[in-house]
Amino acid sequence: MPDQELPGAVRTLAFTFRIAARSHPGLTVGTLLLVPAAWAAGSLQALWLKQLVDGVVGGVAGAVVLAIGLLALTNVIGWATGAIGARLNHTFQEKAGLVLEQRLIETSAGLTGIEHLERPDQLDRLDPLRKEAWIVHWTFEALAELVGAVAQTTLTLVLLASVHPALLLLPLFGLPAVLVARTAARDEQAAQERTGEERRRQRHLVKLGSGAAPGKELRVFGLGPALFDLSRAAWRSEHRVRIRVAWVAAGRKVAATLIMAAGFGGTLLLVGAGVATGQASVGDLALAVVLAAAMSGNLGMVVGMTQWLVGCLAVGSRFLWLHDRADRERSLPDQPRVAVPERLTAGISLRGLSFRYPGTDRMIFDDLSVELPAGRVTAVVGENGAGKSTLIKLLCGMYRAEAGAVLIDGVDLARLDLEAWRRRCTGAFQDHAPFELTVREAVTLGDLDRASTDDATVHRALAAAGATGLLRTLPDGLDTQLGTTWPGGVALSGGQWQQVALARGLIREQPLLTVLDEPTAALDAHTEDALFTRYAESARDRSRAGGITLLVSHRFSTVRAADHIIVLDRGRVIEQGDHETLLRLGGHYAELYRIQANAYRGSE
Repeated sequence: MPDQELPGAVRTLAFTFRIAARSHPGLTVGTLLLVPAAWAAGSLQALWLKQLVDGVVGGVAGAVVLAIGLLALTNVIGWATGAIGARLNHTFQEKAGLVLEQRLIETSAGLTGIEHLERPDQLDRLDPLRKEAWIVHWTFEALAELVGAVAQTTLTLVLLASVHPALLLLPLFGLPAVLVARTAARDEQAAQERTGEERRRQRHLVKLGSGAAPGKELRVFGLGPALFDLSRAAWRSEHRVRIRVAWVAAGRKVAATLIMAAGFGGTLLLVGAGVATGQASVGDLALAVVLAAAMSGNLGMVVGMTQWLVGCLAVGSRFLWLHDRADRERSLPDQPRVAVPERLTAGISLRGLSFRYPGTDRMIFDDLSVELPAGRVTAVVGENGAGKSTLIKLLCGMYRAEAGAVLIDGVDLARLDLEAWRRRCTGAFQDHAPFELTVREAVTLGDLDRASTDDATVHRALAAAGATGLLRTLPDGLDTQLGTTWPGGVALSGGQWQQVALARGLIREQPLLTVLDEPTAALDAHTEDALFTRYAESARDRSRAGGITLLVSHRFSTVRAADHIIVLDRGRVIEQGDHETLLRLGGHYAELYRIQANAYRGSE
């Protein structure tokens, strides 16, 4: 199934059933039974009303008493089922939402690559899922309400037919409304897909305008009005598309409502004429009036619930789309996997690598070849857009190249067990995750495979990351809660968060590949240089497994300690060698190194 296609309603409904049954089978069945029961009670009340009217007109006291008793009983049943159903719905919503959130985390994090997290068209589908865990509950509520409305409509038709067979034609006047609802839901979903980018932009601007981190720049640069204008423009762009769809749907709904009104008027005329000629009783007229009005409401509910259900299924189809993506990945032919080596002897080779991001035309790499020798510290430098971060994604198996191969000791990475390879990789990144946990937890997340991690290991990782001074300032040491949104939590600066992330990346012992992708960009140049130099020395000491350390930085002065430096420019290797060799070469590296060095000396 192509990525742009969403699953159909039947498959989405079946998927929703599976999620609901996994959350709580009893609540699932209870929701589907109680709501229709409450609906059916409404039609029975009309029947008891007919018996009451006929009893009053005919002077039959027993019939009057029985009808009143049945009316009271039906009301009690309707109230009880409604109250119980409301309680079940609340519990069901919580349980189903939790299961769906867990499934979202498992499925999204379980995909081998990160294409679904970076492609704009797929983000338009994925982004709303984080806020739509309620969809299973709402789908079942809509389905139960729809089943109830259909059940009441069916019972209403049976009772109407008992008055006059011609009244069975009444639902035909409601068909246009059903078709209008289906079309409206489809058009609304299409409009939502088309305006996904504008909606994400508007939310991003609102977050910038109301967040703590951007607050200083907003006030210093007076950006408040500009952000407001940009946000309003994004909202208007989205609103124009969706309001146009809404107006078209409203016009169709008015026309469908007029047709339904014509059917209701015809019913009253037909039964009224029967009463006048003695072919129907006054109770029949009362029954017809109540049921015809109910039929109009029932059909409206069928229309509304159909539209609601279709809308819920449209949202649910995004979950199933993500689930299908994971299934397709798991169902690929199971090729024999080569075991990841215990140690590297040759290293990593990139041979004839060509790559562009899916959905784009620009080649990031075109026939790139690079050698990363085992047991060496290699630095990759280059200006923004050179391809440094993309290189790391390919080495970690986040994407597959269009052509060429990443060879691990001569074996194509595509033939290795990717999960096993990643267990032998570690790293720290500029766009790190700020895990608001205790310091100990935030660091030990970097090596979950270890059966247990003692405090000494955590302290060593923090020391390697240059975070010993930070730890001394924390009130509870390793047990300090990070993040001010939690009771007793402490606020960290950007550089301190990076130190914690770096410690997390350094806690795994004897990795085959250590990637440090701008992990200290928030630190000053002196601190970063000292940290990289110290780490490069310790990396050589720990190179018994032939592990490769890859340093990525835009600061040329901080990679001098690397054994080998690769200079990237627009996806091409333009120079490589050690620091002194590149300086003597007098090329791109030497020029940018001197520019940065002079700029730094001038700022002192």
